[in-house]
Amino acid sequence: MLDTPPDERFDRITRIAARVYGADVAFLSFVDADQQWMKSKTSDALSDHIERDRSICTMVVASGAEMVIEDMRQDPMLEGHPVARDIPWRFYAGVPLRGEEGSVIGTLCILREEPGAPPAFNIDVLRDLADISSHELTLARRNTELHQLSNTDALTGLPNRRMFDQEFHRSWRRARRTGVSTSLLLLDLDHFKEVNDTAGHQAGDQVLAKFGRFLSSFAARPDDLAARVGGEEFALILAGSDEPGAAKVADAIIRALDAIALPHPLRKVITTSIGCATLRSDEDHVNWWTRADRALYAAKAGGRAQAQSL
Repeated sequence: MLDTPPDERFDRITRIAARVYGADVAFLSFVDADQQWMKSKTSDALSDHIERDRSICTMVVASGAEMVIEDMRQDPMLEGHPVARDIPWRFYAGVPLRGEEGSVIGTLCILREEPGAPPAFNIDVLRDLADISSHELTLARRNTELHQLSNTDALTGLPNRRMFDQEFHRSWRRARRTGVSTSLLLLDLDHFKEVNDTAGHQAGDQVLAKFGRFLSSFAARPDDLAARVGGEEFALILAGSDEPGAAKVADAIIRALDAIALPHPLRKVITTSIGCATLRSDEDHVNWWTRADRALYAAKAGGRAQAQSL
């Protein structure tokens, strides 16, 4: 769910929470190791994300218990907190969001500019809305699993172009949020048409299937992604890889492919050309893709079986 677009299922829940409690802001957030990210919020006055150690919600996540603070500027528990005295809200109420295994994965919270609880305050409604949110998360996860099955390339077992486009955009958003270097590799099997024309399409399909399994081993980290994006075209997203790191992976792919020696009917073995592009801080995802594509073209124009970076 991290870094996915707005979702009406969760926007509806935060709107209800804001109306029920007369809150100035209601938000639903998820946490990873480093940050709290707002999946839904009723006001743009609240940041889209915050470092986890600066978040008040981290206390709810750590304890797994709901928390109500009458006045964040006066509560001794928040003495010395890095943001509690500076934000425009004073009343806070938050409840944990739990995943299928029962672990706390986020929070559902309300904020008010005035100190003190709203009239006839009862946290039960917020708790019920959090339970509904957790149920929606379970449904979303299962729908995602079905979506992945329907967007898998049958020949290689890799995500297809439609799935890649969605994950590529999500990777761009995540990189912009976290500031973590992320690189894109575009790969094209060299002289692949000759395989189909000389040895037949069945032989070509066997090469594609073997290359797909080979490439998947280079998507080693949880946010990495290998995909088939065209006939003999593949893509690899490397989360956490800067330009030297991406170049190192590209070189490893070329050397490892040479080592497994997939046969080519006219040129002894299958080789690949690779274009690399590391996302720049001010770059949109379209330009990021374009740079990788231009780098791939340069690799092919330069003699193939090599990697180029732009």
